[in-house]
Amino acid sequence: MHARFHRPETGWDPVPSQHALTYGAQNQAANDALLEELEHAVGGFRGKRILDLGGGPGQYSVAFAKRGGEVTWHDISRNYRSIAQERANALGVSDRITFSLGYLDEAPTQLPDPYDFVFSRACWCYGFSDRSFAEVVYLLVRQGGYGYVDTNNSDRKRSELSTSSLFRTWLNDRFAVKIGHPFPPRGRAARLLLRFPLGRLVVDYASPVNDRLLFQKPGSGA
Repeated sequence: MHARFHRPETGWDPVPSQHALTYGAQNQAANDALLEELEHAVGGFRGKRILDLGGGPGQYSVAFAKRGGEVTWHDISRNYRSIAQERANALGVSDRITFSLGYLDEAPTQLPDPYDFVFSRACWCYGFSDRSFAEVVYLLVRQGGYGYVDTNNSDRKRSELSTSSLFRTWLNDRFAVKIGHPFPPRGRAARLLLRFPLGRLVVDYASPVNDRLLFQKPGSGA
């Protein structure tokens, strides 16, 4: 219901400009170790069509482009888009990045051609529901392509949550009823992706408050 009346194409932006600037300043560079890990896992970025789903201030979009990818940045925030565009221009990769504005859940409609690699970091909680967002990520990956999800889980800073946030987290944990942006419970993202045909799924639970997943969609001959 909220999405029907708050449309980014009419100028609505859920991220205030000052917050976008502050967050952008805190996230100026991508994690090189993560990039190396993923580049090795997917067989390189050069020449690949890459979607940065929930691209925020664009540090990963720029990094993928610098490594030879043809990148689409998709996010709902105009303020983040401005920061990401400035970074792309400053680093000389603006010709390798396409900017797409919209809700994350609407990306399969806005971006109908699946990607070689879909990168989704720190934005799972913003999906309309955990179940629907798993499908969104899966649909955006081409056959034989890869998807990466990095999300905090509902154990993160649980002791610091307000009473209302704890209640919303409990609702989502217990009944998958999502109000606001609670993190998913440990393991749910992987379980939801397992509903779909997968060629491979690698799950990293090294952190007790973070779930990391890398999956490959079966090829056309599978």
